[in-house]
Amino acid sequence: MNPTMSLIVAIFGIGLLIALHELGHLWAARLMGMRVLRYSVGFFWPIMKWTSKRSGIVWQVGALPLGGFVQIKGMNPFEEGAFEDEDSYQAKPAWRRAFVILAGPATNFALAFLVFWGLFVAGSPEPVDEPVMGSVVRDRPADAAGLRDGDRVLAVDGDGISTWRELVARIHASPERRLTLLVERGGERFEVGVTPGAHGEIGLIGIEQAFRRGEGLGPGTAARVSLVKCGLIVGGSLQALASLVTGSAGNVQAVGPVGIVRMARTAAETGVDRFLDLMGLLSLMLFIFNLLPLPALDGGRGLLILWEGISRRRVAPRVDALVNTIGFFLLIGLILVISLKEIVFG
Repeated sequence: MNPTMSLIVAIFGIGLLIALHELGHLWAARLMGMRVLRYSVGFFWPIMKWTSKRSGIVWQVGALPLGGFVQIKGMNPFEEGAFEDEDSYQAKPAWRRAFVILAGPATNFALAFLVFWGLFVAGSPEPVDEPVMGSVVRDRPADAAGLRDGDRVLAVDGDGISTWRELVARIHASPERRLTLLVERGGERFEVGVTPGAHGEIGLIGIEQAFRRGEGLGPGTAARVSLVKCGLIVGGSLQALASLVTGSAGNVQAVGPVGIVRMARTAAETGVDRFLDLMGLLSLMLFIFNLLPLPALDGGRGLLILWEGISRRRVAPRVDALVNTIGFFLLIGLILVISLKEIVFG
């Protein structure tokens, strides 16, 4: 896949995850008897829109395709009829509002489970322990030396090798030292000189191991394995988040939209399996992120509903609006800072 197409696929995939999250809110709102006013794929001014005669929902595509939103009647507590109209969000019991709020993250969890399940049923890729380049990373030493996906390395500096582990060991042991590789491509053999870049004391040239599709699992087994995988990812992510908050993160770093798009683009270039696996992972990240008890996020709104259930009284509309508005702008500011850091420092 060429770089431009891989970027388009990456943006589309990430946008789809967010759009499906919002679609979960929409489905739940209609199920709970709330009126949905608008559903948008993307942000800013609409470049395309259509109003359903049956439901009255305005379906639109925004100018910025990354993400989306759903507008439910009464979500804004100062909206006319927010607490009086029967089909308004604010007029519904707490459990119905909670159901709508949690439906978005639940959709992301379900989507991740289904993606992993499909990959396990189809057969997960298994590493090939042969000195074959599954993929060559763009703009790295291997790419600059002219190496390509599928190239087989027969020898390094005249020493024959037969496994991937042998190839990796020679490269790792040679930071900033030129190596001569005997390469086989399409039945032809030729030598290529490449100098591994130094990452600490390890040499890297930007190649990834080849994979072949293994035997698929049965539907039931795949479901159990997928559920376990989701649980392990969520548990590991929460531990990493706790380390980030407490300052004991080590090498754990926050990743913003720019970094996520880069990851998705690399995965798209690597292959369909890698890309779908990353989409499942990112869907779980959205599940976790949106459940954080922070203003403007689903978790923050859910926390206010929980407080209402415990205290038997509602949070004042002015406080609700103020907390979520401030939280929204702080969240946008944090995302912009992380994105700027990723753009400037890579």
